[in-house]
Amino acid sequence: MRLTEIAETTVRHMIGRLLRRAILFAALGAFVLIAFYYCSAAGTIALTQQYGSLAAYMIMAAIYATAAVIVLIAIYATRAKPEAASLPAQEKAANALSSPRNIQIAMLIEAVMLGYSLARK
Repeated sequence: MRLTEIAETTVRHMIGRLLRRAILFAALGAFVLIAFYYCSAAGTIALTQQYGSLAAYMIMAAIYATAAVIVLIAIYATRAKPEAASLPAQEKAANALSSPRNIQIAMLIEAVMLGYSLARK
């Protein structure tokens, strides 16, 4: 088995697994939306019996608006922080290779690439 075939099989396996997981997450999302719909309908009916239809809809709107604000805050809090634009590219590369573990990984990748190019000749 050639190196390219091994890489192709590995990538195909990983993409297949990711695709299956994406389909399962889409199904999960659909079922969660359906559950929210029925829960919302039941809550509206229960609130209508106690407070009237206008107050029930306003209460449900307030609940969903609060949930939306909470999600917006979570998205804002977990956003990617911008890197310092003042550092030149050479300094960024030097910072990336400052730890001994990163240098060892870079040397291993370089050795594999060199061995592969020599084997092809």
